[in-house]
Amino acid sequence: MSKLFTEKLDGEHIGVVFGTFAPAHLGHYQNIIQAKRETDGCLVIVSGYNGDRGDLIGLDLYKRFRYMRELFAEEENVFVTMLDENEISRYPDGWNDWLNSANNLINSSCRNPHRLITWYVGEKEYREELLKRTEDLVILLDRSNLEISATEIRENPLKNWDYITRPFRHHFSTNILIMGSASNGKTTLVRDLARSFGSPFTDEYARRYEEESNIRDEELGVVDFNYLASGQFENNRNTIKSASNNGLFFADTDVMVTKVYAKYYLSDDDYKKLEGTYNLLIERQKWDMIIVVPPITKYVNDNYRDMSYSDDESRWRMHEEFIQEIKNNGLEDKMYIIDGDFNENNIYDSEGFYSRYCRARHIVKDYVKETYGVKLI
Repeated sequence: MSKLFTEKLDGEHIGVVFGTFAPAHLGHYQNIIQAKRETDGCLVIVSGYNGDRGDLIGLDLYKRFRYMRELFAEEENVFVTMLDENEISRYPDGWNDWLNSANNLINSSCRNPHRLITWYVGEKEYREELLKRTEDLVILLDRSNLEISATEIRENPLKNWDYITRPFRHHFSTNILIMGSASNGKTTLVRDLARSFGSPFTDEYARRYEEESNIRDEELGVVDFNYLASGQFENNRNTIKSASNNGLFFADTDVMVTKVYAKYYLSDDDYKKLEGTYNLLIERQKWDMIIVVPPITKYVNDNYRDMSYSDDESRWRMHEEFIQEIKNNGLEDKMYIIDGDFNENNIYDSEGFYSRYCRARHIVKDYVKETYGVKLI
């Protein structure tokens, strides 16, 4: 349940924990739990400014505030608020103004005007500066029981994945899209790749939608394509945010793919009705790698696929449309094309399914090693 409109903190003794939380890790969480349990309630102040260390990696102040709210959504005695430091001198010069702003937040977040305040801080200099300016109790937290820092996480989130609190994890997830035209083995490839790394994956929402609606590709209308885009987006988003995400996520299809098919099947007028929504959803997707599988396998009729573009020329034309859509969205540098030939001399892998699986695994492993210095099995 959302706590965006939660009640103010009650009680005679309130603990205050503040920080940038970029991201919030288990050390931060333990500090807040200590403050919550030693007092009648804990006020968490998420602070920052434009261009701070969180903002530089796409975690601006408002996002961090929202993720912290999500982290403590079920806590009745934890209140999360936000302190915008844009008009305050940068540390260490802005202490007086910062403390005035923090005290205003305390006043607006607590019901009891005569409450006792205890500050919980992780740095000695923070304690010293607060003691110069307030008569409140200031406790220096013991951080030796969990030696992790937000800096270490920002530099190598995959290596430190288990230390990142849940609402922040999806920001650091390495998201891998498998893209390709119909009947090229990508659905099986997604499943096999994901399971080989112990990672979650999504199916193609359109296939599930068609089976449930008992409708074929060529029968889809503008309303159907609207559902397909939003359904695939939510399918991917929910899996990225799920507890099963171990830092790697594999997707079978995304909104770019749906957009290409919508352009193929719909009239220009109907397509224009959806184009703006599609582009908005595409902007909200985050792909670190896009592995494209060319149409080099036999086209199989599964009774839902449109057979009008089952010939090689049509399939390659659709493949080129996917490539162009990737380029249109500025994602060409994320693209890896598995352009392996058929294993014509291998009777056990005549269409190259295993060779493409091996190639895709190597691509993922090499990316993770080069990016994070982590060697996957």
